[in-house]
Amino acid sequence: MAWLNRDKTPALFAVTTSVVSGGIVAVLAKVLQGGISAGVTILWSALVSAVVAIVFWAVFAMRPGKRPGTAFLLTSAFEQKYYVAALVQQVHSALDRDDIDLVLKVPDRDYDAGAQAHHLRRILNRKHAYVGGIVVAGEVSRLREDLVTFCRESRLPVVFSDLEPFPTESEYPDNTAFIGYDTGELGELAGDWLVKQLRGRTGPRVLIIASLEHDSRQQRCEKALRSGLPDVEIITDDRCGFVRSRAHNAVRTHVRNLAPGQRLDAIFCTNDEMALGAVDAIAATASAATQATVVIGVDGVLEARTLIDTADCPFRATVVQDTHRLAVGVVDFLVKMHRGYAVPRRTILKAEIYEGDNRGTRSS
Repeated sequence: MAWLNRDKTPALFAVTTSVVSGGIVAVLAKVLQGGISAGVTILWSALVSAVVAIVFWAVFAMRPGKRPGTAFLLTSAFEQKYYVAALVQQVHSALDRDDIDLVLKVPDRDYDAGAQAHHLRRILNRKHAYVGGIVVAGEVSRLREDLVTFCRESRLPVVFSDLEPFPTESEYPDNTAFIGYDTGELGELAGDWLVKQLRGRTGPRVLIIASLEHDSRQQRCEKALRSGLPDVEIITDDRCGFVRSRAHNAVRTHVRNLAPGQRLDAIFCTNDEMALGAVDAIAATASAATQATVVIGVDGVLEARTLIDTADCPFRATVVQDTHRLAVGVVDFLVKMHRGYAVPRRTILKAEIYEGDNRGTRSS
């Protein structure tokens, strides 16, 4: 009987075996005393007691609130990614409040579909150890088929976040959902903010420091800039891979290559770590070209918000992805799906611009 497993259902195993074995001993005792009919009666009573005990265990021991087990979190990146680390911490705290343990799966190489697929196969081999999981996918065009296979074969509830792995709701496998921010909207918000900052300047020059991951951020930002500032000049470098040092080098190179009299009006970095690198580069190559440069990033990490609160820093704003709000939503969906409740297939959270406390004291 698969349901009577000493390891998976210890309480049920103990109650059932105790009652049944006790009944058998009682029957044998009566038989030895010559009371066959009495023994049968006692056996029947023992069986009824076992059924009552099983029902009691099912109603009370398995009621909501009993420890459901362990969930996995598969990230797309981790090395020097403050936003991802903050999200992992918040997810861990939210799961812990629901009495669920967390197993973290980190790819050997950031944003590598092959590394994520490897972890999916390992999770699939131990699927019975998990109540479900959370997937932050990278290289979604390459990973999509592996995700479909994993969801179909594991039959575990899976909540996707950060980057949508499927272009339409109809393509999501059963028992899956997405909750997160629209990555293109984050870029559009940054573009709209820059339009307000640069309106009135003649031929403003904007440098976009970006990555091939989440490329809709730079695309939507460019679109917003061109719509609001018809004479804007935009230079995009998408080779920086969300890495602070690469952004630093890209900005330094760009500033050094400016022609005499040219200025750099603004820098949009598609995450805060690159924006921090851009700020360091401006400080290292201080010139008349960067005296009025404004920088905006994405994520809202603590270091970025601290710099934004500094009055004399070019880092002026960040588009916030609230990791606490996101983690609470992700875990809420996962727990509900584990318990058999329906959740929305696709939930988009509203991002906000953080400009700090000193925005009124600075001039552009």
